[in-house]
Amino acid sequence: MNMKTIVILLTIILGCSCLSLHGADQALLDLLVKKGLLTQGEAGTLSKEVPGASQPDADQALVDLLVKKGHLTQAESDVLAKRAPKVIVEPKEKKADMFSESALEVLAKPKGKKATELKFSGRIQSQWDGIESDEAGEDRNHFYFRRIYLGSHAKLGENWGGDVVLDFAASPNSEGSGKADQVFIHGASAWYQVSDALRIDFGQLKVPFGMEETASSAKTKAIERSAVNRQFADNLKFHARHMGLFAKGTLGETGLSYGAAIVNSGQNHNSKDSFLKDGLYGYEANEFAYFGRLAYTNDASPISYTLGVAAGVQPNDATKADETTAYNPFGNVGYGAFNLDAEYMLGEVDATGGEHEHDGFAVQASYAIGNALKGTWELVYRYSEVEGAGDPDLVSAKEIIRRANISDDYLSVDELEQHYIGLNYLFKGHDAKLMLGYEMNKAQDATLGDRDFDGPRARLQILF
Repeated sequence: MNMKTIVILLTIILGCSCLSLHGADQALLDLLVKKGLLTQGEAGTLSKEVPGASQPDADQALVDLLVKKGHLTQAESDVLAKRAPKVIVEPKEKKADMFSESALEVLAKPKGKKATELKFSGRIQSQWDGIESDEAGEDRNHFYFRRIYLGSHAKLGENWGGDVVLDFAASPNSEGSGKADQVFIHGASAWYQVSDALRIDFGQLKVPFGMEETASSAKTKAIERSAVNRQFADNLKFHARHMGLFAKGTLGETGLSYGAAIVNSGQNHNSKDSFLKDGLYGYEANEFAYFGRLAYTNDASPISYTLGVAAGVQPNDATKADETTAYNPFGNVGYGAFNLDAEYMLGEVDATGGEHEHDGFAVQASYAIGNALKGTWELVYRYSEVEGAGDPDLVSAKEIIRRANISDDYLSVDELEQHYIGLNYLFKGHDAKLMLGYEMNKAQDATLGDRDFDGPRARLQILF
């Protein structure tokens, strides 16, 4: 090996150990140009051709060019490749393009010897609520963390895997509640994937009911979910997170997908019966609830759409009701920058005092404006309403209007209407997003009359 080759090899090894901002290291490229090993044009191409690639990819592009120009042999290139570190843990999101991927890589070794992939993820949602009330109570004006998620995701080959995501912002802010030091299990499961047509999870996940509920909170277009969704998820404690067995899959090229679940009847953040969440009608601790969903998606034409239906049965506390049966037809239509979502929920309850019925819907339209200097604007409007029948005060204004100061008289009402107008700015897609919205809620009660709970909300989100 001559002295010129030795100098090249040492230069590459030292240069590859440095942090790169865009493609191959610029200082290294300048040095190779100065020594006459690269032209200025070749250096410019290397610095721009892989700006979103990992550092090993950028280094390999440089080495390949030097081999092509005859400055290195293929054997010497292979020696360099063997010295390159392998990534064991990498960020779940890959859009942090202000740094090369190598700057974000973390070298780690899983405890399990069979693990083939290990990733971590995080979500930070900092929020402000300014909900006003026409009652005598104070208006809400408060900063807080809406969500702080940290998760890890492992694969053991192509079929086995597991996920754990914890929420460090879910506990009450009040130390006096006795729960302020708890960490909420957002989701955790061990899974086996047979094929695209069948994946089986055993753990705590969201059951397949509610289009908006099962969409990630990182991608929802309104700051809080709709009135009808919160009535079923937070007042009835019907869907959302349960512990049990889950199955899902897509059926080839048909456009059909499905989801099914056999779970504990009560919502939970662990599998202990005494700690499940008790909704309006309670739950039967030693009985299972059943959920299923079927959907058809067509995204091959200029107008994309999804149509589907979900249903579920939940055994209730025998002193309050026998069981709750609910149905959820839903759909989505997209054309260019325009998107329209709609869903309807109907719940029938065999209550001890007679039949109860809960029903409502939500319709949401959004339009993306992608000509912003560094991101995308998104306009959002949503209307939702929900009502109860069979008894008065079946709709929970407290659960639907998050963090509003509501007097005891209006905690439960007969009907609630909700308008939401929002403007989002996506700096880097959903990875860095600012959401601004104004929420208008009208709580309607046959005895007490109507009350308005309106006001702005704001949220800043970071994903990694």
